[in-house]
Amino acid sequence: MAIAGETDIMEGQASRVGANPGSPDVDRGFIRRAIELADLDAVRVSLYQLTDDKAIAMLPVAKALSPEQREQLVDRAVDWLERHASPDMPVEPPAEKLRELMALTIHRDMSDLEFAARRDLAGFRDFPFAVEWKGEKPPVPEGFRVAIIGSGPSGLAAAVQCEILGLPYVLLERQAEPGGTWTINRYPEVRVDTPSITYEFSFEKRYPWKEHFGKGADVRAYLDHISRKYGVFANTRFCNDVKCATFNETTNKWSLEIATPEGVDTLDVNVVMTACGTFANAKLPDFEGIETFRGQVIHPSRWPADLDLSGKRVALIGNGSTGVQMLGAIAREAKQVFAIQRTPQWISPREKYGAPMEAELTWLINNLPGYWNWWRYMATATLFDIHSLQVADPEWQAKGGIINQGNDALREMLTGYIRQETGGDEELIAKLVPDYAPFSRRPVVDNGWYRALTRDNVELVCGSVARLVPEGLEMEDGKRVEVDVIIAATGFEVAKYLLPARYEGLAGKDLHAVWDAGDGPRAYRSMMVPDFPNLFMIYGPNSQPLSGGTGLPAWYLLWASFAGQCIMRMLREGKSRVTVTHRACADYNEALDQEASNLIQLTREGGVERNYYVNNTHHRLQVNAPWQSPDFHRMCSVVDWDDLELS
Repeated sequence: MAIAGETDIMEGQASRVGANPGSPDVDRGFIRRAIELADLDAVRVSLYQLTDDKAIAMLPVAKALSPEQREQLVDRAVDWLERHASPDMPVEPPAEKLRELMALTIHRDMSDLEFAARRDLAGFRDFPFAVEWKGEKPPVPEGFRVAIIGSGPSGLAAAVQCEILGLPYVLLERQAEPGGTWTINRYPEVRVDTPSITYEFSFEKRYPWKEHFGKGADVRAYLDHISRKYGVFANTRFCNDVKCATFNETTNKWSLEIATPEGVDTLDVNVVMTACGTFANAKLPDFEGIETFRGQVIHPSRWPADLDLSGKRVALIGNGSTGVQMLGAIAREAKQVFAIQRTPQWISPREKYGAPMEAELTWLINNLPGYWNWWRYMATATLFDIHSLQVADPEWQAKGGIINQGNDALREMLTGYIRQETGGDEELIAKLVPDYAPFSRRPVVDNGWYRALTRDNVELVCGSVARLVPEGLEMEDGKRVEVDVIIAATGFEVAKYLLPARYEGLAGKDLHAVWDAGDGPRAYRSMMVPDFPNLFMIYGPNSQPLSGGTGLPAWYLLWASFAGQCIMRMLREGKSRVTVTHRACADYNEALDQEASNLIQLTREGGVERNYYVNNTHHRLQVNAPWQSPDFHRMCSVVDWDDLELS
């Protein structure tokens, strides 16, 4: 695999602060500050890996350290770094040692299934989660090509997997640059709501993020960097919008019809990987009377670069992740803001959200071998057990509990946070506390939303918008809100997978028609659909892991590696097509529905009718995979060949 030269952003990482602990920039005090800013669990495991000091291994997890134990660990780390600081990246330990280190992070053993699912989280291998040829690579037939649709994070993952396997491919992107949803979303305060180190590919080591939670512009720069460094950019056709794809049963190829700046083009390929993403199609506002409104209506994905809200009255519709991110920024600029809330959300704080990466911590990442690896691991370890929060406990409920002990404790904590952020305003608090369980909807990260509601120029308006009128909007209760600008943070059509492109498979079957005739989009392991050979979806129906335990970029690579394994076998055996059987797809989805029936998302306590995770028409889970993370990882990484047909 050819990798382009490093871009300027990566140059001089180790010396940015000063890799030499004896330099004027880095003295013992500097190193101590670095350790105190760090994840001490990651520091502890890194030191144990480097020194094999059993005393370090015997220390408890960071939150259980006594003051004396904490001081002991910090001093030990500072001493080691003063003598041995190095930019070297450690190699992956032998499996037995790696398993010991992984168990040490959470102070418990793990099953074989857990180990298999999580061994790549620390990112020691060159290309974690990806697959590579074993033995001699077979010749690739002349003219063989894979088409990848979309150059957001999932498309880049698919392309890198093709690069690793040496598969000829072309990436088709309708925008003018890489980035996917990060290209179209440029509203104020847009950023990742998971730590930057969990929203990165583990094959790109020690990327120098500017903030703990990367801003939109920084995420775009990262994705552009990945595209260029790993050879994807050179294989991308930008401003190429796939309109339809038809499978030719004679040639066993997909024929793509593509809108380009020069007109309509066609392209024949052997395999299609769709990487359109779940957030590709904006749910644009279509309120009754929208044509009568005299002001401006904006969807965040269509944010005008020159928008000036100073002196304006603004209605911000929606309090999901987007609306919560931007309220504070809009309130600081506009004359008056009306925050329109249809349904309260559980909105939670995140440590260091909006904070820059400290110089000391950047130095530590680059000079304590293993810290970057175990910091990434610990950032996801907190998600290992969240599946249990989403399953009701009948015994707990019989004692008067709502869901289970952990979920109810989280509800109490988040309710206390609302009270704290609003200054104890009981009238406001009563409007903000949801009546459904935490984790039954997508968690929303606070960006000062609650505090913004306490500003003199912000008013919370509860209820649904009935229609727009020339002066503003009218609520269902008859209240009129007069505004100059309406920002409709109404989200995306998350269940409209692959649209607006059409896909025609065997016997002329239209994929969307097949889904519409049933109970909505269905797939085998989120990736394959019967009668649509050589078509793989990255981030397809029921793909988003409900129980966490990794970060989405890892899943993008897993799904791409599943497709890669299928292509590898096709090439080894000289086959032209691979498809999933009807029986296997039906059995998989029957099991999926059964597993989902245990989750709070489909209960009254989970707010079932107000949740994009759920297909409300058919009352079933639509976006998420209901299994625990290690089980779903196995399904997406190990191909059960009896479920597939190759010909």
